[in-house]
Amino acid sequence: MKRLLWLVPALLPALLPALLAAPLTAQQIHRAEQDLEIRYWLAEPSTHQFLISHDFTVTREGQQSVHSFVRAGSTVTPDSKMLDLDTGEALHTHLVRGEEVNALGYYPAPTDPKSVVVQGDLPKAIGKGESVRIRVQETYTDPVGYKMDGSELVWTRTLGRPINSVTLPDGWMLTLVNTPAAIGLDPQGRVTMRFTNIRNGNLDVTIRARKR
Repeated sequence: MKRLLWLVPALLPALLPALLAAPLTAQQIHRAEQDLEIRYWLAEPSTHQFLISHDFTVTREGQQSVHSFVRAGSTVTPDSKMLDLDTGEALHTHLVRGEEVNALGYYPAPTDPKSVVVQGDLPKAIGKGESVRIRVQETYTDPVGYKMDGSELVWTRTLGRPINSVTLPDGWMLTLVNTPAAIGLDPQGRVTMRFTNIRNGNLDVTIRARKR
């Protein structure tokens, strides 16, 4: 018995990768249940607009529409898109009021009845034990959080996801970012920042950039 107890610490470095890989392997056969990542693409600052894309999973039995809630202070254009990632099918997507969403009873906390919500209609209600993975693409307008300051654009936003990606408009170079980020270029040569948030709280991000 003593010999076995001695062997465990000795073998731990070799066993650790396998022990860590086991849960990951189990997770790989399931789709992600959490909203882990969100992406932002900034348009020209004169428009005060940016494109947002994020995915989420819906599992509530009987639910026949899905929703993306527009943050207060921003407006969303009516050309938002929702896609069923399992089938590739585009959902009928339109804007509704918060009071209409509250009437459905899908969510534990009501939203502002007068707020605008992006709604996608599923072809059928979600059955018992079923789930649907949805991708949302929407264009926000935020003249307070995205504007010009002299010759620089300024984008300020509170980021709540564990992984957040922000891409500058074409032809702009980064001059300041107030929190650590992995900085690179996308295939089109645009500056991209990736923020990883391992804390429980949100990240208050400020980005400044100027024309190259």
